[in-house]
Amino acid sequence: SMAARVTPVFFLTPQSLVKCVRAVCLVAFGIALFAPIFPAGADEKEPPREMTFSIVRSSNSLCAPDCPEWIAADGTIADTTADAFKAILKKAGDRNLPLLINSLGGRVDVAMAMGRLIRDRGMTVEIARTDFSRCKPWDKECKPDFKDGTYYGYANLTFGVCNSACPLMLASGVRRIVGPFSRVGVHQIVTTRHKYRDKYRIYKKTLSSGKVISERKFVERELIGTVKSTDLPKSLRRELTDYLTSMDVSPKLIDFIVATPPEDIRYLSMKELKAFGVVTEISEIEELVGYRICKGRSRPENCAVRD
Repeated sequence: SMAARVTPVFFLTPQSLVKCVRAVCLVAFGIALFAPIFPAGADEKEPPREMTFSIVRSSNSLCAPDCPEWIAADGTIADTTADAFKAILKKAGDRNLPLLINSLGGRVDVAMAMGRLIRDRGMTVEIARTDFSRCKPWDKECKPDFKDGTYYGYANLTFGVCNSACPLMLASGVRRIVGPFSRVGVHQIVTTRHKYRDKYRIYKKTLSSGKVISERKFVERELIGTVKSTDLPKSLRRELTDYLTSMDVSPKLIDFIVATPPEDIRYLSMKELKAFGVVTEISEIEELVGYRICKGRSRPENCAVRD
């Protein structure tokens, strides 16, 4: 499920002045913040796993030695996902590789942060699952096929999924492609407010002048309650509206988001995806990573010759 935006928090006592930033505000004796909830009703067999980014080279031997490469993004969007994305972009260097995403969703704020990076870089985004030739990069024992960390793999046309917060990443591509067998779904943003009570130990000290001063030392933070909500705050609606508008996507998409219960997924039809501007193209994946694309006159930027 999508999670509302979380910004850095300064934990304050009830007596202190409150710095209320976006979706983070002080509540009685603690802080309310929004945390990620992942999609209920997802039909994937594997449990939610944080998004992993990998540079992948087509494993089809017919393309050798000049083969297409891409960035594969697979998993849920979590706290540190944007940092991992920045790391893979740095690894790709000046090459503008297409981004193939397969995700059940996750954090809204992180999805939008990555979306802005995608748009700034002028990337192409497509929904597709990447299957790897030997092992999955997120397995500890898995080693890359190349010294530079690149893996052999191929794009799966049938089982790509982009749910919850993931469409916000898709919407950021300069080219936004979905194949006829991929699924793009939305549902309500679920927020979880955690209430905390901070405990302190008070020390008193008498000065030589007879004046008594007190100092306090933080001891622990105690969770005193949790409240979940599907209400979309006005501030978050405005932020989503501004984000989608900046990506040339219709804010009417938000109506589909708020109308779908969090335990369900509203899969968008190909017609709806085009009408809202979530995608620019409905086409097969071979346009981006097919083994023939590096053989033509207009050689794409994501082709690479390797010995």
